[in-house]
Amino acid sequence: MADTIELNITAGEIRQGDVFTLHGHVRTAHRDAWPVLFKGHVYIRFEGGGGATTPADRPITVTRVLATA
Repeated sequence: MADTIELNITAGEIRQGDVFTLHGHVRTAHRDAWPVLFKGHVYIRFEGGGGATTPADRPITVTRVLATA
């Protein structure tokens, strides 16, 4: 099993594979969050389909798999 770390970040810092809770549902990011037309917001695509637009500075706690050398 891969080692993980829990991080307190903002939505704009979400990376592919991060696991987090958004709107009451546990989600896994399909790819890194990216800026959208709405200034100060990002779009997060979810594994399995769907996604959400949220403020880039929204605090989110994620579980991230640590890179192995």
